[in-house]
Amino acid sequence: MNLEDIKRNYENFDDEKLIEIATKDIKSLRKEVLPILEAELQKRNISLADEQEKNTKKNNTQQENKKQGNKNDIFTKENIAFMNSFEIPHILKNGKTYYVNSNITYIFSILLAVFIVLFLFKSQFGGGIKLILYTIIASVLFKMLLNKLNFGKIAEVQPSKIILPKYPTVNFGMFRIFILLRIALNNLGSYEFNFRDISNVYQKNKITNKGYYLDIVNSTSRETTSHRVFLEVLSENDRNQILEIIKQKSGNLT
Repeated sequence: MNLEDIKRNYENFDDEKLIEIATKDIKSLRKEVLPILEAELQKRNISLADEQEKNTKKNNTQQENKKQGNKNDIFTKENIAFMNSFEIPHILKNGKTYYVNSNITYIFSILLAVFIVLFLFKSQFGGGIKLILYTIIASVLFKMLLNKLNFGKIAEVQPSKIILPKYPTVNFGMFRIFILLRIALNNLGSYEFNFRDISNVYQKNKITNKGYYLDIVNSTSRETTSHRVFLEVLSENDRNQILEIIKQKSGNLT
């Protein structure tokens, strides 16, 4: 089948069929077919990132007590790379807000449920299995509520600049609970960088300084300072997307 035939076929497919091809069947497609699929998705204003989010929310509802890692099996690295190829240009033009990893939201909802049920309403709910059941129900409800409230805004990309969270001074052991509270209260603090001032972005792997760093050039003095940012609270896809955006927008990266 030549490319013109493939293009006509894609034009006749419904949205669900195109999304299925772009997620489940992408590995089997020839390289020259990918631009045709991408163009058809763009023409219909279909965002694979939105489809991924819908898939995640659907699995959250149906499988709340299952492991987080089982939710998005169809979204492989190839799917994410393909998705970013036309998602990132849209973000660079219109911007995007990023929220904490859904695992963090889930942990916070459990802690909130435990605090409210065990410490405030234990006498009303009793104990044993009944208390555990109410705690589980409360954590699921809190998780749904936090999703509705867009809990955990943590980063933002704008056309000319990027806003990233500062790395907290204490982030180990039991102190991580306080990090959750600071995220909930939007109290982490943030950096605001112009893309033109970013000279390097990199990752350190030593235990004492592990994390992501940005080198920023002062536009007046031309001195370079290093800033540690808290990208670990983002999902892997969002983190990779932000790093790719920085690389594309900052033409003077070393």
